Amino acid sequence: MTDYMEALKEPTNPNGNAPARNLTWSRPDAEGFKVNWDSAVNSREGKVGIGVLVRDHQGWVIGALRANRLLKGSPFDAEAYGVLLVAVFCRELGLKSIYLEGDAKQVMDLLKNHKLNWSLGGCLIRDARQLLNDYSLWSVSHVPREANSAAHYLVRDALLCSEDLYDIEVCPSCISTIVTKEML
Repeated sequence: MTDYMEALKEPTNPNGNAPARNLTWSRPDAEGFKVNWDSAVNSREGKVGIGVLVRDHQGWVIGALRANRLLKGSPFDAEAYGVLLVAVFCRELGLKSIYLEGDAKQVMDLLKNHKLNWSLGGCLIRDARQLLNDYSLWSVSHVPREANSAAHYLVRDALLCSEDLYDIEVCPSCISTIVTKEML
């Protein structure tokens, strides 16, 4: 079974019910990297902000990206563009095994299935999936905003940036308190 098909499976408890969602960030397995991202739309200025945070199994920051783009679109389009940047950024970092988490359920659901969606967001997600299929392992999970707060704060900072900001093995100061708290 391909890694993508494995990602389609919903985890269950022994009683067969879906498990309760974590309301806080959780560490990935030692073999992979947890990648959280979020996006936001600034309609007034016609741009989107994207925040990406990559952490290892101990919670240490491997990389962070803050980007904004001129894009007039919906929140769905912004989140879809965000997942495409995630796939590119993680490839640039040389990662092979990633666990994606975000709070955009519609994007997560479309990443998990092969339904055709010819909207801008749907096309961006299809492109992201093609890149992700080159990874040795990838999975995707929808998490509540509380478990994605570091990425959410990166987005707020990204909307203020005049250029893309990459932090490699350094925690951006705008989220250092959150990341430190989540590592405890």
